[in-house]
Order: sequence, then structure tokens, then C-alpha cells
Amino acid sequence: MGAGSNARAGKPPKRRKWINKPAAERIEVLGHRAFVGGTNAETWYGIGKRQYHWLISRGLRHDHRFLDIACGSLRLGQFLIPYLDTGCYFGLEPEPSLVEKGLQDELLFDLGTTKAPRFGHGYGFDFSFVDGYDFAIAQSLLTHLNVEDITRLMTNLRGVSEPGSRFYFTFFEGDGTRNPKGPSHANKSWHYRFAQLQEIAADTGWSLEYIGDWKHKRGQKMVLATPS
Repeated sequence: MGAGSNARAGKPPKRRKWINKPAAERIEVLGHRAFVGGTNAETWYGIGKRQYHWLISRGLRHDHRFLDIACGSLRLGQFLIPYLDTGCYFGLEPEPSLVEKGLQDELLFDLGTTKAPRFGHGYGFDFSFVDGYDFAIAQSLLTHLNVEDITRLMTNLRGVSEPGSRFYFTFFEGDGTRNPKGPSHANKSWHYRFAQLQEIAADTGWSLEYIGDWKHKRGQKMVLATPS
């Protein structure tokens, strides 16, 4: 049984042995669920379901165009792709192997084909594959980004946003004094004050509404961004 199988079976290797490996190797070690934080059934299905129900409660309809930023191995997509009308789901994920595993292992009855989800890949937040959106979410993405990449995300997403577009994102709230140094990292965590995110948003064409607690298992806070 390989290292990835051990991780999926609930026996993750010691962090120091994999944390500095390239993302593709970390995915192989941890498995496609644990890499995105789904270390057990509760965090995999539970956080996916929480996002899904949150979005429905906020007015997401089956005919809306939806953008899942850092969609990973489809923790949310496994719920939304069947729900949304054909062609209405867009997912951005820098690691193609995660999407491949999600389509292969998390969607049943060939819905990954018949529902025609569209995906973009890369670390530059290139949204050129999106022809506008009604709702978007970045759950547990800003928690792994430095300021430069948050700015790039907000700038590029603003370019494909329309009046009425709603972008929800989560973040770890804190003063950031112990934030990692260096590049963004999918398995390291950054904390920000809301005021700091407001400054970035104002510079990139967004207005933010602090929603705060939405009962996230790991305490991430929710924010709504709308084009300003």
C-alpha cells in the first residue's frame, strides 16, 4: 500500500516529511481528499455540504453560473455539479490531478460529462475560461495565500465580474504576526485582519461585507465581495 493510500486510510505521514515537497508529490502522499483538508468523512462531506447549503440559503439557483475557485477534488463540486443546469459550473484549480481524481472518484453516473463542467488550471488566477458568473466561492483559499496572491486573485476576478456578481470567500481572522514567509502554500495557513482585506478590496474594485461566523469546523470567517 502506497503513502497516499495510508493517508486516505487515516495514517498521514509526519508533516516534516512532505510539507516542502512540490504540490504534485504532496497530493500523492496525502491523497486527493486530505490534500484539500478532507482528512476524514466529516470534514470532506461536511464542509462540502455546508458550502452547498450556505449558497442555496443565499439565493443560488440551478440556472445561475457558478465559479468554484480552488475547486480541488470537488468537495463542493460533487454537490453543485448535479444541481446546476448543464454548463453552469466553472472550477479553477491549479493542480489538474485533483480535478481528475474528483471527476473519477467523487461524481457518479458520468455526471462529469453530461453536466459539462468547465475547468481552468494554473496558479496565476486566469479566469479567461469563465464567461461571467452569478455566484463564486473561494472556501479555504485565502487561508493559504500571501498578500500578493490575494491581490492577484481579486484583480483578475474583478475582470470577469458583472453587476450583481457575488463572491463569497473565507479567511482565518488574526493579526498575521506568525504568517509564513515566502510564497503561498496549499498546506500552510495565513491569518488576516478584516481591515487589511478591505484595503486590498478597495484597491482592486470590490466592496466587502463581513459575515463572520458560519459554523465552519475550523473557525474560518465568511465574507461577501461585490464589485464596487
